[in-house]
Amino acid sequence: MKLIEHEPHFWELYQHNDHYYLGIAVDMSSVVSCWDLVLSAQEILDYQNIGRDSIKDLAQQIIDAAYKGDFSMMESRVATPQVKEMMQATYTVWRINQNS
Repeated sequence: MKLIEHEPHFWELYQHNDHYYLGIAVDMSSVVSCWDLVLSAQEILDYQNIGRDSIKDLAQQIIDAAYKGDFSMMESRVATPQVKEMMQATYTVWRINQNS
């Protein structure tokens, strides 16, 4: 797994083989909740064709829905515990390399 895009303190985009995952922080004023999500085939295609802007748009859609109390976009695509562990390990290594 590798971290391929990120927006500091907001989201990270990971790729593992043909699969893409979005780690996103949803700031609800009093609490920040972090979600690790699986991207759909269409979202992967959008990223491959449009690039970073497609992920920025997706992240904003997720945030907008959460602010309205609709967490279905996140709940329906939560990554498995194994994928979450891989994402966290990848992020940790990435952060160490950024500080080197």
